[in-house]
Amino acid sequence: MREWGSRLTLRMILASGLLALIVGAVFAVFLVAIEDLRSSGRQATQSREELAKADYLEKLVIDLETGVRGFVITGQERFLQPWNAARAAFPARSSTLVSSVDDPEQARRARRIARAGESYIRDYSVPLVRAARRDDPSARSIAATAEGKRRVDALRDQFDSFTATERALITARQDSADGDARRAIVVGIVGLAGSLLLILLFAAYLTRAVGRPVRRAADTAGRLAGGDLAVRMPETGVGEIGDLERAFNAMGESLETSRDQLNRLLEEQAALRRVATLVAQTVSPSRIFETVTREVGRLSGADLAHMGRYEADDTVTTLAAWSRAGDRKLAVGARFALEGESIAAQVRETGRPGRVDRQAHASGPLAEEARALGIRSSVGCPIVVEGELWGMTAASSTSAAPFPPETESQIAEFTELAATAIANAESRDELIASRSRVVVAADEARRRIQRDLHDGAQQRLVHTVITLKLAQRALREGDQKAEEIVSEALDHTERATAELRELAHGILPSVLSRGGLRSGVDSVVSRITLPVTAEVSEERFPSPIEATAYFIVSEALTNAAKHSEAHRAEVRVHPDNGVLRVEIRDDGVGGAKLNQGSGLIGLHDRAAALDGRLRVESPPGGGTLIVATLPLPT
Repeated sequence: MREWGSRLTLRMILASGLLALIVGAVFAVFLVAIEDLRSSGRQATQSREELAKADYLEKLVIDLETGVRGFVITGQERFLQPWNAARAAFPARSSTLVSSVDDPEQARRARRIARAGESYIRDYSVPLVRAARRDDPSARSIAATAEGKRRVDALRDQFDSFTATERALITARQDSADGDARRAIVVGIVGLAGSLLLILLFAAYLTRAVGRPVRRAADTAGRLAGGDLAVRMPETGVGEIGDLERAFNAMGESLETSRDQLNRLLEEQAALRRVATLVAQTVSPSRIFETVTREVGRLSGADLAHMGRYEADDTVTTLAAWSRAGDRKLAVGARFALEGESIAAQVRETGRPGRVDRQAHASGPLAEEARALGIRSSVGCPIVVEGELWGMTAASSTSAAPFPPETESQIAEFTELAATAIANAESRDELIASRSRVVVAADEARRRIQRDLHDGAQQRLVHTVITLKLAQRALREGDQKAEEIVSEALDHTERATAELRELAHGILPSVLSRGGLRSGVDSVVSRITLPVTAEVSEERFPSPIEATAYFIVSEALTNAAKHSEAHRAEVRVHPDNGVLRVEIRDDGVGGAKLNQGSGLIGLHDRAAALDGRLRVESPPGGGTLIVATLPLPT
C-alpha cells in the first residue's frame, strides 16, 4: 500500500506539473508568436532593402542601355558618362544584392541577374561602344539594336520576376505571422480549458487506470507461475501499469518462444545427429541423400524437398526427393535443363543460398515441373565439395507464406554433412582409381623401359658384338676392311650409349639432380619447339618435390606443344606460403579437362602423392592454365 500510495502521490505531482506545463506552454506560444511577428518585421525590412537594391541595379541597367544607345546614335562622348558610371558600379551593386538575399531561390535569381548584367556589359555593351568609336557600320545595324533590346528585355524580365517573388515572400511571411498569432490565441484558450478538465478527470483516471490493471496483473502472474505460457494481459494501461502489462506479456512470449526454440533445436540436433551417424558409418551416398532430403523437408516445414547434382552439360539430376504427402514429388533420376527461373538455376549461377518466392510467371523445364507440383516458393543451398559447386538441396512450399529467414542456415548445416559424405565417397573412389592408375603406370613404365632397352640399346650392343667379332676375324685374316668394321662397331657403341642416356634422362634427368629444378626446367624448355618464358626459383627443394614439379612442367609443355595449337607458353615456379606453386599457361585453343585423358590425370596423381593439388582452367578458346601446389616441409 505504501508503494502504491507513493505512486499515487507521484501521479498527483505529475498532474500538477502537467497543469503548470500547459499554462507555461500557453505563455510560451504567445512569446513565440510575438517573436514571429518581430521576425516577420525584420524580414519585411530586409525584403524592402533587397527590393531597393534590385531597383537600383535595374536603374544601372537602364543607364547602361540609354548611354550606349545615345552614343551609338549621336556619337557624342557625353552619353557615355552615365554608361561608364553604371558599368563601374554594377559589379559591386550586384554582389551586394546577391549577398543580402537569404532565400535560396531568390539568391539564384540574383546570381542570374548579376551574370546576365555582366554578360550584357562584357559581351554586348563594351564591344558595341568600341565598334561605334571605330565608326563600324555594324554598331548601328538593326541586328546590334535588336540584340541590345533582347538582352535588356531579358534582364528586365528577371528583375520583374525577382521583385514579384520578393513581394510574394513579404506577403507570405506576413500571413504566416498572422496565422501564428491566431493559433497562439486558440492554443491559449484550449490550454486553459484543458487544465480545468484535467483536474476533474484525474480522480476518475486513477481509479480506472490503477486498481483494475493491478488485479489483472496478479491473476496473470499466478497463471504464468502455474505453467500457462499462452496467457496474455490486455495492454491498455499507461505509465508503470502499462509497463507492467507489457512486461508480463513479454515474459510470457519469451518463455513460449524459448520453449518452441528449444524443441526445434532439439529436433534439429537429433536430425543432424542421425545424418552425421550415417556419414560416419560410410553408408551408401544414396541413403545419405534420402535422409538429408527428408530431414531438410521436415525441419523447414516444407511440403516438398529434393537434392540435385549439377552436370557438365548445364543440367541438374535429381538424386533424392521427399514429399509430406508422400506421392507428389520430383522423380529420382530425372534430369532437367537449367533454363529459365528456378531455385536450381539461381544457386548454380550465384553459388550461394537463394530463394524463389514466385513460380507463377517463371519459365523453363524446372519451373513447369514446379507448377505441376503446386510449388509456390522454394529455398535452396549449394553443396560445395572441396571448393567446387557439386549440387544443391532445396525445400519447397505449396502455400503462399514465405519461408522464415533462418531456413537457409538450417539447410546449410545438412548440405555440409552431405558434402562431407560426397567428399568421403569421392576420396575413396579416387584413392582406388589412383592406386589402379599407379599400378598400370608402373607396369607400363616397366614395359616401356624393357621395350626401349630391347629394341634400342640392346640391339645396338648386339650389333656391336657381332661387328667386333667380324673385325677380329678380319684382323686375323689380314683383311684391309678391319678398320672400317671397327669404326662401324664404334658407331653402334656410341648410338647405344646415347640411347641409354636418353632412356635414363626420361626416368630422372641428371641435370635435375645436379642443378636443381631451375636447370631441369631449362632443359625441358630447350627441347620444346614452342616459345616458352620460364621464371623458376633458384632455391633447392627436396628431391621428391623437385622431381614431381619437373615432370608436371615437362608433361604440361609437351601437351601444349602437341595438342593446344598454342603460339607461346609461360612457366612460373616459386615457393608461396608453405607450398611450391607451379604454373604453366599457354594461349592455345583450351578445352582441356582434368578427367579426360591420362596425361592430366597422371599429373593429378603425381601431385596427390605428395598431398598436393592440381587445378586446370581451360575455357574453350581461352588457353589453358595448370596450377599445382606441392606442400613444402616446415
